Amino acid sequence: MAADDGIERLAEAVRQSALLATRHLLNREELSVSAMEVLHTLSVEGPTRLTVLTEAISISQPAMTQLIQRLERRELVTRAADPDDGRATIVAVTDHARYLLNRLRIEDNGKLEFLLSTLTASDQEALRLALYVAGPIIEQLNANAARLARAST
Repeated sequence: MAADDGIERLAEAVRQSALLATRHLLNREELSVSAMEVLHTLSVEGPTRLTVLTEAISISQPAMTQLIQRLERRELVTRAADPDDGRATIVAVTDHARYLLNRLRIEDNGKLEFLLSTLTASDQEALRLALYVAGPIIEQLNANAARLARAST
């Protein structure tokens, strides 16, 4: 029972964190979640083959192609033939996308800073300490989930 309670509490904390992010921090009228994921992945990984990007984001090839076309029309990504294999496509973020991602990060940080100001100083510090410990573990869980999703396709 204690293990089940621990999983339930953890699952609820994850759900609440997702709600906080999607409803109050990451209101992206200008970009979908998939578009943000593509731009973030490209900004971290650098130019990437379209097929690799499709696997990393876990959406279908046709859906990824349409998404990349929309991002390209907005001048957020560029496409080019892979120099090692002309049949493959390499996708890269543009400077415009980097600027947009930075602006959104600054906006998100400002929203979070405001929300944190609604907490007591001791609650703010407790949250900072908890995230200092949990942050790397959550990143690992996210990487594991992505790896498992790729393996199942």
